[in-house]
Amino acid sequence: MPTLHEHIASFLDYLLKEKGYSAHTADAYKRDLAQFESFVAQTCPGADFDGVMKKAVVRDFTYTLGRQGLKPRSVGRKVAALKSFSKFCVKRGLLSVNPAKLLANPKLDKPLPAFLTETQAQLLGAAAAPGKNLRQETENLRNRGIVELLYGTGLRLSEVYGLNADTIDYKHASVRVLGKGRKERIVPVTEAAVRAICDYLRNRTAPGAAQGALFTNDKGKRLSRRQIERVVSQELSAVTQQRKRSPHVLRHSFATHLLDRGADIRAVKELLGHSSLATTQIYTHMSKEHLLKVYRQAHPRAEAPAPPLAQPPA
Repeated sequence: MPTLHEHIASFLDYLLKEKGYSAHTADAYKRDLAQFESFVAQTCPGADFDGVMKKAVVRDFTYTLGRQGLKPRSVGRKVAALKSFSKFCVKRGLLSVNPAKLLANPKLDKPLPAFLTETQAQLLGAAAAPGKNLRQETENLRNRGIVELLYGTGLRLSEVYGLNADTIDYKHASVRVLGKGRKERIVPVTEAAVRAICDYLRNRTAPGAAQGALFTNDKGKRLSRRQIERVVSQELSAVTQQRKRSPHVLRHSFATHLLDRGADIRAVKELLGHSSLATTQIYTHMSKEHLLKVYRQAHPRAEAPAPPLAQPPA
């Protein structure tokens, strides 16, 4: 009989080949389910697949996660992985009942996403500084192209990583993106981003960029996700003191600034490649200053600050 490990391997293969998940996402599922495997090996030694996929076992596993002091978000991710795996097993006829179906997800805090102010975002558009040599100048142009593209399109890190030079339509200022679940979408690109990328490509001298990659190192190899993260962190450190300086800050800034300026939330949803409108709604937060500005512009009696309230009678 196939073991738990073999069924998990089949599930991961299903995520990659049938669901179109990225290798990065599949690896995250693998790590979470490996922890369940380890728990089962310790608590149910010798038990077969049916013996370990029981409600009591999966409940005890999640209880153990809570006692380990993990953050609710980490526990929630592992519970979600176990639920998805159990659902797969039922769908394939490996189980008659989903033992994880009724598992409760931990209550999560929903912190507002970190984003730049519009003034800070404008500083990102400063011309790339001239380098001491051709290599450094090319890197500066490339780095500017990366942040301009991220802020101007709201693309995910993984999406920028996978871009090739021919996925950008320079004439119509748009980019063809392969997003989550291998869903393709067309996203408009700002003039500033197109100009920055063209400047970079004209200056790039690396012999034969790997597989036509858009952003490469000086040897022509595609920049890794980690390298792109370092570029963004370095560029953001010049305009903000906030601790979080990841590519997602630029994605958050893109969505926030569009909504602040009146963009329809459904349009923003399509641009971001979200499958659910509920995911996009996190960006509907607004600063107090922006709300006050909108109020003063829109309300007929709010043209000037209100006078102090009269003192109530004694």
